[in-house]
Amino acid sequence: MRSSLVFVHLLFVGIWLGCVLTEALFERALLGQGPAQELLLAGLHKKVDLWVEIPAFTLVLLSGAALMASAWARAPGWALAIKICLGLLAMGANAYCVRLVWRRAAYAQAGQWAAFRAIDKQQHRWGALVLFSMLLALLLGGSLRA
Repeated sequence: MRSSLVFVHLLFVGIWLGCVLTEALFERALLGQGPAQELLLAGLHKKVDLWVEIPAFTLVLLSGAALMASAWARAPGWALAIKICLGLLAMGANAYCVRLVWRRAAYAQAGQWAAFRAIDKQQHRWGALVLFSMLLALLLGGSLRA
């Protein structure tokens, strides 16, 4: 049972991480290429969030909560607490980032490009925090037995 849960957790971590990296590629390719491309980007990013990223990080949260609760019951410690905090930081930052992505899409749809740019900067900062905290949690996870 535990090995199946670890497999499911790591599978959805991989999907989530792949999604974040794919979105970064969308951003790199389409941002700054003019209103038509940025409108496409905003809609594409919103759809990927809705259909891939939100389900993936929700399943990471659920499977991770079960794994971390079990690990904490066996052997609580600072390293595990840090791993849990990093995972929760990645989740929270990603949830806020989704909100920013959706607001940015609304501004693009309305042709409010100054507001689009302001939200875009915030969204990229929060996205960097998602990636950074996710990678740190993964690195720490490799050194622990959850």
